[in-house]
Amino acid sequence: MKFLLEKNLSRLAKWLRFLGHDVKVLEGGISREALARNQDRVFLTTSSRWERTLKKAGMSYLVVPRHDWELQLCAVLRHFGLEATLRLDRCAYCSERLIPVRKEEVRERIPPRAYESAYDFTLCPRCGALFWKGTHFEGMRRMLDRVLERCRPSGGSAG
Repeated sequence: MKFLLEKNLSRLAKWLRFLGHDVKVLEGGISREALARNQDRVFLTTSSRWERTLKKAGMSYLVVPRHDWELQLCAVLRHFGLEATLRLDRCAYCSERLIPVRKEEVRERIPPRAYESAYDFTLCPRCGALFWKGTHFEGMRRMLDRVLERCRPSGGSAG
């Protein structure tokens, strides 16, 4: 999916990108012009005051909780029925699709320890950011599992 987020949702933006979604963050304030330029995206906001404008414009949107990025992610996943799988195929900074690279090609940019143990190196063709699966990858998986646990309705039993 393609999303447009207000600036205060940068952590949510990063996690949606980790899950493979195209995410654009509004750098300035929300304006009718910015919304008009991004009609093909779902707008995520913490402010319900924009609802009437968004409805008039026919733009898809979701108001998410204000201060808890984990609950924000839960709301988006649940509302749009999105899969919660770490795809890591988009740049965490600019949302461009990543391209695989051989670690030998970017050796000078990789810390020696990571060069020895990391795998799945990818490069952002837009901003030049370099990514790889290293020790942080398992931490990301645990964090996503914790978020998904918070998404489950309490009091019910699985089964």
